[in-house]
Amino acid sequence: MKAILLTFILTSGIFGGETLNQTIDSVMTMEWNVLDNEWIQIRLLCKIKLGYCSIGLRSSMTNCDMFAALTDGENISLIDYWSRDHGTPRDDISEGGTEDIVKVSGGVDASGNIDITFKRKLNTGDKYDQQIYPDIKGNICWGYRNNHRGWTEHTNYGDAGFAWASTKANMYFSSTKDTKYNHGVAMSVSWSCLAVIGIFVSRYFKYTSWWIYIHTIPLLIASLITIISSSNIYKDDQYPTETISEQTLDHSRIGMIMSSIVIAQCIFGMMYSYFKIFTKNVQALTFMVRAHKVIGYALLIIGLINCFKGWDIYNGKTGIGLTILGYVITVVAFIGFDVYQIFFKNRRQPASPKLPITTHSAAMEMIANGSKLMFADDMVLDVGGFMLSHPGGSFMISECIGEDTGKYMVGCSSYGGAILPYTHSNKAFSYFKNLAISRIPTPEGYLYSPTNNNHNQMEFALVSKKALNDSTFLIYLKSDDFKMAVHCQDPSWIGKHFMILHSTRLKTVRRYYSTMFVDLIEWSTEIGLTQSVERVERVDDGLVKFIYKVYPGGYMTNHMNSLNIGEVLNIKGPYGPGLMLSIMEGNYLAFGGGTGLVPFLDLIYYAWKVGCNENKFKLTVFAFFRSWKDGFALDLLEKMRDTISPPWLKIHILLDDNVEQTKQIPELVKSYLDKEVTYAWICGPSGFNRYYHGFLLKNGVEKSKIILM
Repeated sequence: MKAILLTFILTSGIFGGETLNQTIDSVMTMEWNVLDNEWIQIRLLCKIKLGYCSIGLRSSMTNCDMFAALTDGENISLIDYWSRDHGTPRDDISEGGTEDIVKVSGGVDASGNIDITFKRKLNTGDKYDQQIYPDIKGNICWGYRNNHRGWTEHTNYGDAGFAWASTKANMYFSSTKDTKYNHGVAMSVSWSCLAVIGIFVSRYFKYTSWWIYIHTIPLLIASLITIISSSNIYKDDQYPTETISEQTLDHSRIGMIMSSIVIAQCIFGMMYSYFKIFTKNVQALTFMVRAHKVIGYALLIIGLINCFKGWDIYNGKTGIGLTILGYVITVVAFIGFDVYQIFFKNRRQPASPKLPITTHSAAMEMIANGSKLMFADDMVLDVGGFMLSHPGGSFMISECIGEDTGKYMVGCSSYGGAILPYTHSNKAFSYFKNLAISRIPTPEGYLYSPTNNNHNQMEFALVSKKALNDSTFLIYLKSDDFKMAVHCQDPSWIGKHFMILHSTRLKTVRRYYSTMFVDLIEWSTEIGLTQSVERVERVDDGLVKFIYKVYPGGYMTNHMNSLNIGEVLNIKGPYGPGLMLSIMEGNYLAFGGGTGLVPFLDLIYYAWKVGCNENKFKLTVFAFFRSWKDGFALDLLEKMRDTISPPWLKIHILLDDNVEQTKQIPELVKSYLDKEVTYAWICGPSGFNRYYHGFLLKNGVEKSKIILM
């Protein structure tokens, strides 16, 4: 590059030009004349009586060739310097170079000020001298000090875009001091303040409805400031890179890259918002949210570093100090909130007693009137303002209004079969405290403590375990401190579930299981399927019963299956809206997939025992299993359907290995949709739930009448 420029200059025949003059400020004036193809002559006129004035051939003192005139009031010292940084420069000879300035005339004028003329070669060949390119725009910097002997810190300085012109027509001088200062202030405000605020609220306040505005607006402003201010400052790019110091070049290129990435990040943010709000493309959304986050933090860190580099190049001590202060405040704020989040906010606690008490029915009525509510264990959450914030997509919230979110949060269920279950972080659970608007106490009589112990966490010991098939088991749990009601006293109790917890040193796993009031063994005896046998424990002992299926790799089910008699399970509950059944009237459909059949066994038994009126109550149960061998309680269901035959009950046992039967399922279900459906309950695996939820919606069942358990 140097060779090309020099060849162009030498062959242009431009030399022997005019003596030109540039007033730098009220103290310094510089004259110069490009003498020929080899030499340039320079005159410094400085209103300095004691001190120095200097000119550098770059925009800052970093790696800059400088020449200075120092006066002690009587004599002038003309010295060729090389400045490594903003410290005191060393002369070229001390650096290992050569003294290449030749004095022509002058010294101290009649007023005692500096007036000296010297010359030097355009290209000295000294590595501590920069080549001068006539009529090519580049940069200069200057500094001076008056009333102080010696080579000490300047009292005034500046820099400018400048051309060592050979003719007046080619002169160029554009002071950049204010421009660079304003650029530094703009970038510091953008990246030490606005960007920090935007990222901060996104990290710690995403549960609010307003965070998106405080995130978007400051970051958009910071992006616009970066693009506009950087574009203005990039006029230096028209200069040869040889005239710009390596540090300035690095700073400039980092800024240029940042400007490009800022534009891309804005587009990325809009695309992320579009996919989050208007699509169900979870894979693309997952990629974009992670990329948006990584790029955002990278931009913040690089922006803060580049601000520091800029002030360092500019020698802005105030700017450096404020930037460092910004670093400290940012780090302290992020660490402080992280500590608060991890050690205080992330601690899972029951619903605050200060929350107003409500019921699932009351909450469902609010949902019917337009409120965006979900349930989380014993809390009612208002998720209306959170829908746009959910990183997995707004649809996962909007389409799950009225559901219990616990199964999704702990990772035992997902939105649908195509989406894998995801165990949410403690931080995600901490949002419950902010979104909760009311709490739902345990129904009176459902579970009680003879010892008046707290229900927040209960220990139940394994009493017995019965295999229902090769992989499905019924367990009985007992506690001296807590007793479950022997019989269901209210249909609203049916379908509620308990959380089972298992903790190790590294993690705590939580899973939800529906409990039952009915004892399958006693029910079988009642309808004549089995002989009455002597039981180790009676149902009147207040036992809690669970049915679970052991899955390969299933952490909780394998743990439960490994328990010996007398070993303890930690449980919480009961939770969830259950079947939302208040009276035994209406036309109901129940879809039970695998162990999702459990709550409907309770319902059938309860309806049978209370003696429902067939003219007021209709129940159709669809029980789905892979095969007869994979099912449980099927003989009991068959007996109820074919022998007991209550007129209000219809039961369809649907097996995956019966291909012909499987093909007929859609039409079978449709045949029960002719009459108005009071409620349709769906309880099973994630894909099963979402499929039948969509099927019922498609075939005319109102969303408010579908309860996905």
